[in-house]
Amino acid sequence: MLVKYDGYKPIYYIQSEGKEGTYSFDPIEGAKQVNYGEDVGYKLTDFTYPEELILNPGETVVTLLDKIVALLGNYEYFYDVDGHFIFQEIKNYVNT
Repeated sequence: MLVKYDGYKPIYYIQSEGKEGTYSFDPIEGAKQVNYGEDVGYKLTDFTYPEELILNPGETVVTLLDKIVALLGNYEYFYDVDGHFIFQEIKNYVNT
């Protein structure tokens, strides 16, 4: 989830190579100024499906899984040769 800055005074963000970024209320040379309403980072949240996951009589679990895959996009599900159920992101050699 994106986190927006809601302070009244601008802050300054600078990131040193290989380290976490630092925020300051004092101007820093080379720092990015962040104003009210701008994105300042991310907050990890649990994934929740934005709609109801209810099946109609006669529908299968595959219908449910297809809904989830359609929302997530780059995912697949299958049983491997040993009979284990696999739900994973499709390998595309960009996110390996």
